[in-house]
Amino acid sequence: MTDAMSLGRSTSGEADAPLPRPTGGPAIAQRSAAPAAARSVPAFRGLRAVLANRKARIALMILVPIRVLTALLPWLPLQAPLQTNLRAMMKPPSFTFPFGTDRMGRDVLSRTLEGVKVSLFVGFSVAFISLVFGIVLGTVSGFFGKVVDRAIMTVVDIFLAFPSLLLAIGLVSIVGTGLVPVIMAIALADIPRFIRLQRSLVLGLRSRAYIDAARTVRASQWWLLSRHVVPNTIASLLVAASIAAANAILVEASLSFLGLGIMPPEPSLGNLIRDGQTYLEQAWWISTLPGVVILAIAISLHFLSDGIREVLDPRSRK
Repeated sequence: MTDAMSLGRSTSGEADAPLPRPTGGPAIAQRSAAPAAARSVPAFRGLRAVLANRKARIALMILVPIRVLTALLPWLPLQAPLQTNLRAMMKPPSFTFPFGTDRMGRDVLSRTLEGVKVSLFVGFSVAFISLVFGIVLGTVSGFFGKVVDRAIMTVVDIFLAFPSLLLAIGLVSIVGTGLVPVIMAIALADIPRFIRLQRSLVLGLRSRAYIDAARTVRASQWWLLSRHVVPNTIASLLVAASIAAANAILVEASLSFLGLGIMPPEPSLGNLIRDGQTYLEQAWWISTLPGVVILAIAISLHFLSDGIREVLDPRSRK
């Protein structure tokens, strides 16, 4: 019996003994939780979803290398965009000059990359300005209605009565040429479309059941707009913004081609095409290659908009 009691005590003592704490437990837990936390962030989920879309991947495969080349332009082994070389006038594409040279011996590739930098800045600046003003004015017009809605939409209808390019030409002729006037002119021509789009989206959301339920508990107008209305319109507006960026690049190139945008000697894709139109038979590369770059950027941005639309609205996938 004494042996049994001693055995029981030893057994219970072993059972009551605290278990050894694993070494490095908190650090391991933090390291394992970090990827899970990153996966739970909506921005990371959205980025992975965009990268998983085929159209978006094709667009990024074109846009990212072009943007990297424009950023690395000062360090690339290329002639400066404004540097002339009278010994290398009208040279065809070669290893030394991949895009050839123009009538003043300037490197067409470096000038094209500099023009791409300007075009991308114009495109995304116009998209951002149009997006901000479109969200603010379109939300106010659609959510509050009445006199404010009629006043805003009257001005919008007047602007929409003119084609965007024709309106941009008229505005540039008033505010003048240059980078900032071109951005202002194109943005003023695009803002009415964003206002109308946002207004239509807000009108569809204003009568939803959850909006009425929030009103019954006396939710403030600001709370309704910031929590329920505007967040549910961002998806469609992002798609419209990517399309607007592509259209803005084309409009800027058209204005520069007509002599109303970025003025020489500063390179722009539009004035590069204009400079080479006289020499299309002798030096086709001066106009053709910058035109191909414009086409690639515009198509890529449209592909990106389709990819964003498919990610944000799975019902749009075929």
